[in-house]
Amino acid sequence: MEELSFSVDSHLLRELGERLVGKPYIALAELIKNSYDADATKVTVILDPKGDRIEVTDNGHGMDFEEFRDFWMRIGSPHKDRHPLSRGFKRNVTGSKGVGRLSVQFLAERLVLETVSDKNRKLTLKSEVKWKDAIMAGELTNAKVRYEIKESDSGFENGTSIILTGLKQDWDKKQVKRLAREIWFLTPPFKGASGIPLSQQFDVALRSPAKEYVDTFNGQMNAIMDIWNARIVGKNVKGDVHFSLEFAGEEPNPMNFEIKKPRLKYCEFEIRIYNLVSRQPRGVGVELAREYLNEWGGVHVYDKEFHLPFYGSPSNDWLGIEMVHSHRRSASQLLPEQLQVPDGLSFIPTNSRILGVARIDTRKEKDLSISITRDRLQETKTYEDLVITLRWVLDYYAMREAERVFSGKESARLTKRPLERMNRIREILEGVASFIPKEEVRAIENEMDEVVQEARDVERQNIGKLAALGSFASAGIMTLAYRHEIGRQFQSLDGIISRLRSVKPKDHAIETDLNRLGQDLSDWSERAKATNALFQHLGTPANLEKRMRFEASSLVKNLAEQLKVFSRGIRIETGRMKSGVLLPFGSLAEWSTIFQNVFMNAFNALTDSEKKVIDVSSRRLDGIVEILVQNTGPEVDLAESEELFKPFVRKMKISPEREQLGYGGSGLGLTIVRLIADSLACTVAFVKPQKGFNTAFSITWVESE
Repeated sequence: MEELSFSVDSHLLRELGERLVGKPYIALAELIKNSYDADATKVTVILDPKGDRIEVTDNGHGMDFEEFRDFWMRIGSPHKDRHPLSRGFKRNVTGSKGVGRLSVQFLAERLVLETVSDKNRKLTLKSEVKWKDAIMAGELTNAKVRYEIKESDSGFENGTSIILTGLKQDWDKKQVKRLAREIWFLTPPFKGASGIPLSQQFDVALRSPAKEYVDTFNGQMNAIMDIWNARIVGKNVKGDVHFSLEFAGEEPNPMNFEIKKPRLKYCEFEIRIYNLVSRQPRGVGVELAREYLNEWGGVHVYDKEFHLPFYGSPSNDWLGIEMVHSHRRSASQLLPEQLQVPDGLSFIPTNSRILGVARIDTRKEKDLSISITRDRLQETKTYEDLVITLRWVLDYYAMREAERVFSGKESARLTKRPLERMNRIREILEGVASFIPKEEVRAIENEMDEVVQEARDVERQNIGKLAALGSFASAGIMTLAYRHEIGRQFQSLDGIISRLRSVKPKDHAIETDLNRLGQDLSDWSERAKATNALFQHLGTPANLEKRMRFEASSLVKNLAEQLKVFSRGIRIETGRMKSGVLLPFGSLAEWSTIFQNVFMNAFNALTDSEKKVIDVSSRRLDGIVEILVQNTGPEVDLAESEELFKPFVRKMKISPEREQLGYGGSGLGLTIVRLIADSLACTVAFVKPQKGFNTAFSITWVESE
């Protein structure tokens, strides 16, 4: 049998460029990302559509001939898969595999590339490509690229320049804005300062004869700085601190305080606080914004124009913000009593929700100097003044945010804003209705009516949930008093049982009856104590307030032991739980409530089953941790399982006999489980069970490093 080799038509260049790139702003963004991957710290983009020219120039590591031949000239090279970090700065590479070359073909008819490698700055490589000639070559392997290498004793600056002419795409402000949206997250928030490591420097400058292009680009690149939820701006002058707190859409609120026996002479600061929980303005993607703040968040410190690298990373808690969250502190140690709000400090933002900067001048401070490593300040009394200044204003923000939420003003504002926006959309729609087909106008209006109705329905449901859970919150307070009182009764009962057992009557029949009575009382006491132990997690403030990462296996096994009195022969098997799995930060009360409700629901489901087994297992997969509680009871219809999380919804009828066993519920168990799980950043749901089980309840979360 004879053989043939596959051939590749050179038209594939155009086909891939159009299908994989598709948009001019994506194509140009790929070239800029390639500069980032080449360890550039500065990229200049000249966009001149009327002059039929686009130029991208960077100061990256450039390419030598071998790299040009093996990587740039090879479409679909796996180089970036094999080397996910950049050569010099070890950045996570961003460019798509081979798309950079396809991008230039998509954008223009002609390409001139000049590159100087940092491996040998005496050589410069220049290449010219006419894409029309390459595409018409027939076989892709026959497409030729002209190049030349020049040498200079004086040397060249390393980097790469790409000049595109014969532009094939139209450009306008919308395309420029979308270009900025593709690359803004590559640039640090505070540019132009010395002291920032080169690996963290990346600046993109757009130049164009069209001034509106430059303004649009710069505005979108800086959009992250403008979508704050609150902003604090102020200064400390010899201990006299004046600042303003401004919530988005509201007037700034001025405030001042005084530091006693001040040492710090002068400091300016600005802190922006973000709330990245829904669609953000200015076209900033929520996930990208979160990733950006996870890298750059916190309060940065500048000594004049020198950035101190130690400060301004979410992993460096130099202001003690994360400590507040982990210890569940509710009151500020800095603010006076009249400014405190109950549980207000719980509203202090984490470092990954902050972009802030504090500016000082160590040359003018008597007791403030940079450490020998030049990355941080020495922790003197003057440094303490700096920390107190910034923590004071952040604590103040937390109290005012708590006040807004607790007073209902914030919820009213959030409810009002969507309706106001919807009315504004209706006004706009009326203004342009004459230019739109009537059926389309009617369809848009119907969609808007449905959105408004859904928002109102959700609001009513939330109010109903709060009202229903309010009575149970009151019952929880009574439970604490009940546990205290019944503990005293158990002591008395134990004394009675001890006295009964010590009585030795002469009549054998009476002795037998007394022994039986004592045993019955002892059995009842043990069951009552076990029942009382179910509320043990509510018994002390530490269990309610202290938050930590509990070892999942130990906690579940302890709860299973406590619930034996209710099990009625139902086994809770925990052998498939992996040791070392830590639950997300939470209190003992929260996690005990979740698992107790899940187990009690399983007990109820297994009452009439022949095989009575509950199996608890854990597993990790791609950064997701899951605890699976499965049982051999009746199946749960997964298509309707979400209904079970609504208040007072019970799909299974409870017989009087089952209620006597203590299994009857109010229909709020899973509602409470979902509410607590949401607060712990966990997802709970019924899922498809594994072989051998009929029902599976899943608790999942993203594992933190």
